[in-house]
Amino acid sequence: MSLTIINQIKNILSEIEYHDKKYHDEDDPEISDDEYDRLCKNYDELIKENQNYEFLPRNKIGYLSSNQFNKYSHNEPMLSLNNAFSIQEVKEFIEKSNKFLLLKKNNDLELMCEPKIDGLSISLIYKNGILINAVTRGDGFTGEIVTSNVRTILDIPHQLKNPFPKSIEIRGEIFMKKDIFVKLNNKQSLIGKNIFANPRNAAAGSIRQRDSNVMKERSLNFYAYTIGECSKDFIIKTQSSLLKCLNDFGFIINKHATKVSNIIELENYYLDIIKLRNSLNYEIDGIVYKINNKQYQDRLGFLSKAPRWAIAHKLPPEIVETVLNDIEIQVGRTGALTPVGKLNKIKVGGVYVSNVSLHNEDEIARKDIRIGDTVQIQRAGDVIPQIVKVVKEKRKSTSKKYTPVLVCPSCNNTTYKPVNEAVRRCIKGVLCPDQAIEKLKHFVSKNAFNIDGLGEKQIILFYKEGILKDFSDIFNISDYKMLIIKKEGFGNLSVSKLLQSISSKKVITLDKLIYALGIRQIGSNSSKILAYYYHNFQNFINEMIKANDKNSVSYQNLISIDQIGKSSSDDLVSYFNDKQNKEIISKLLMHIQVIDVKSKSLNSPYSGKNIVLTGTLISMSRDEIKNKLQNMGANVTGSVSKNTDLVILGEKAGSKAKKAFELNIQTIKEKELLKMIGQKEQG
Repeated sequence: MSLTIINQIKNILSEIEYHDKKYHDEDDPEISDDEYDRLCKNYDELIKENQNYEFLPRNKIGYLSSNQFNKYSHNEPMLSLNNAFSIQEVKEFIEKSNKFLLLKKNNDLELMCEPKIDGLSISLIYKNGILINAVTRGDGFTGEIVTSNVRTILDIPHQLKNPFPKSIEIRGEIFMKKDIFVKLNNKQSLIGKNIFANPRNAAAGSIRQRDSNVMKERSLNFYAYTIGECSKDFIIKTQSSLLKCLNDFGFIINKHATKVSNIIELENYYLDIIKLRNSLNYEIDGIVYKINNKQYQDRLGFLSKAPRWAIAHKLPPEIVETVLNDIEIQVGRTGALTPVGKLNKIKVGGVYVSNVSLHNEDEIARKDIRIGDTVQIQRAGDVIPQIVKVVKEKRKSTSKKYTPVLVCPSCNNTTYKPVNEAVRRCIKGVLCPDQAIEKLKHFVSKNAFNIDGLGEKQIILFYKEGILKDFSDIFNISDYKMLIIKKEGFGNLSVSKLLQSISSKKVITLDKLIYALGIRQIGSNSSKILAYYYHNFQNFINEMIKANDKNSVSYQNLISIDQIGKSSSDDLVSYFNDKQNKEIISKLLMHIQVIDVKSKSLNSPYSGKNIVLTGTLISMSRDEIKNKLQNMGANVTGSVSKNTDLVILGEKAGSKAKKAFELNIQTIKEKELLKMIGQKEQG
């Protein structure tokens, strides 16, 4: 795996932090909630495709709710969508769905297609046909109640038309039409107020106005596209019939919503929308495809942050030209050296860009990128800046080739580039200042110890002052209270709050601790998988030490864990068998308490069980059965060992069944499994 993925993630998280500040601190959003979500979705997609490189935390789906409006917890999370950037990726989505559902390979799934409006997602809650609440997406789990503002939108009925269910949650997109946007900015300019960058910003800023009269003047629109939680008296069989129902209730649905029956019809729809894009009176950033059959939707279910039954097909990105002025080196948490291109600032995809990751020296050589070159830039998925190519006909004689950095710019130690890897590294670990700082930042981040008041600025200061060198030092900061108080930006109150925050975070769950250690290739998802498998931290460490022997049962168990694999396993084993890391962990454990992780579903017969699937499964696909078992709290592993609790035998079960018999491990047939999970046999 190259450094490409790591730096893409860094770029995304940096942009998310920037927009968080613009939204929460300055109340001046530059992008809509939907575009913010695209940043998060792109991260999620990178992690899905490269699960061993979950580099930084990204559990939230959108922005965190402020204190300006009352909060509301969604009964059903408002999830984002995974992205596709080509027809081929859409085809892969369909093929995966067919495989999951155990349909014939040549089966053409019906899909509902509609333009993806670039606006603000909203949830409308109706009881007995009456609108009682309107809630923003927020972080996907908790939003803000904006009912009074939403009532001013003429497209949103206060009373549903009959017949309607006892309760229903309608979801859709609030947006501002292009012509209304132009008029609004003209007015803003005349009265000396800030103009909005684009319609999505205008919509996002309008919905959060305290004065609903201001909202009313903005003339926003709404299209409905799906439902959330609803009462049992509302039954629907297809996505297309759902849209008809929404229209019958009194909502406007997108007139371009179309059902397609095969990939040729889908491709034609995509091309038609591209042609129509500029003539539409609203901004779109892609097309949403949803599997039409609701029963199939239910079976496919959800991933942690997105449904399996839908995907967003992004439209082609804008490409612009600028000049590469210089190449600088960034040293990451794991010692990776990343070349970063410094550009003449330029606007692309609605955002100003001045830096671009060049990933690694091999990538620079492959594209023949030189300092001083004119380069073409795009934002992949309208998110990540990247160099498409060098405009060689504009190359000057003064352009300079890139020379690999043989000495770490942070600690001046020799760098190395492992065989068959694209990444150049510094191996000094916490002895390298940049690495140490990045590790400490990661340790206190939201998905780790989540220590408020100990951000990048404070960590850098404390590191330079010698207060922080490794993780355990965080819990000794109180020893330096008087020194810190004297520093600019600190006082008795702020220091007391910081110390209180640190003190409150001395108890942590196993999964968060594993993640906090910042082990190469081990992100938040991998940490959870490991925690559910090993349960106890001491047991986990002991097994990692034993696994240093590649022939040991401990190592074989480790590499058999689903979604971990050999490469990640080797990094885990290497980390816990390193003398320096052992000392760091030993010191850390003197200050913290690690809570064991229990199985996700305690009411299931499979809760906490290590289960292996073997042979050909007939009634459901292996992926579907695996998903059901994991939802019931099981750990589905790839090989049989003494730690295996149950082996499920499909047809023509081979060596794994034999090994289960030798180890006296319980086995059951597929028929028994179906009975236990309440699933009827197919056919």
